[in-house]
Amino acid sequence: MDVVLTPTGQTGKSWTLKDRLGRSLGSIGETETGDDFRILPEAWGVLKNVKRGHASLDAAMSAIAGATNGACTLDSGDWE
Repeated sequence: MDVVLTPTGQTGKSWTLKDRLGRSLGSIGETETGDDFRILPEAWGVLKNVKRGHASLDAAMSAIAGATNGACTLDSGDWE
């Protein structure tokens, strides 16, 4: 399953996670200290067992790709 990260807000510190069919899988947010990225999966979803904390957005995306056996890409569309 492929997962797309879409930026939310204007700070560049949070993203929604959706599959290619638009189903919500959770979100990722940068912590307040800026040194960690947290995956916040939907309780019922395919990401429920993925490691939550990662040192970078790239590491979080790699963990998501591994958990879904697919690609994890960043949507380059306009921010809200």
